[in-house]
Amino acid sequence: MDLASQIGQKIRNCRIEKKMTVKDLAAQAQITASMLSQIEHGQATPSLNTIRLLSIALDRPIYRFFLNDPDIQHDIVRKTNRKQIIDQGIHYEILTPDMNGAIEMMQLTLPAGSVSCQTPLGHKGEEVALIQEGAVELTLGTEICLLHAGDSVRIKNEIKHKWSNTSQQRVIILFAVTPPSF
Repeated sequence: MDLASQIGQKIRNCRIEKKMTVKDLAAQAQITASMLSQIEHGQATPSLNTIRLLSIALDRPIYRFFLNDPDIQHDIVRKTNRKQIIDQGIHYEILTPDMNGAIEMMQLTLPAGSVSCQTPLGHKGEEVALIQEGAVELTLGTEICLLHAGDSVRIKNEIKHKWSNTSQQRVIILFAVTPPSF
């Protein structure tokens, strides 16, 4: 089976799974129903832009149409299989399977009396963090904020920041960064 036929079959399978008609999907993807039918039957090779429009309409990442095995298991990270970075007691766990998506999710565990870095650092993109356990000081630009379990914060593009655990307990912070930059 050639690539166009494989892509067409995957699009058809997703459409059926979403209980959409050819006409419905074609309308949402801004193509004709006859074009979609030809794509699904491997009789037309869709442009990358058309595949992108179909992926948006089907709410599926575009890369799924190019994988040999679009098994969801590739996107699952089991707790026992997380990639980990441990440096001087500071423990990062990568919660996303790879850097191929638009977002990266991590868990940071700071032992009592530790800091994420000596000097506040900035990075491209935004970060959203949720304090899961403990209390932590966040240096955000020139301000210091005290955050407790359940508090969250958005750190805007290039804002220099660092996490400081001044307590006697560990702190666990769950955070997402877009685009991935860790």
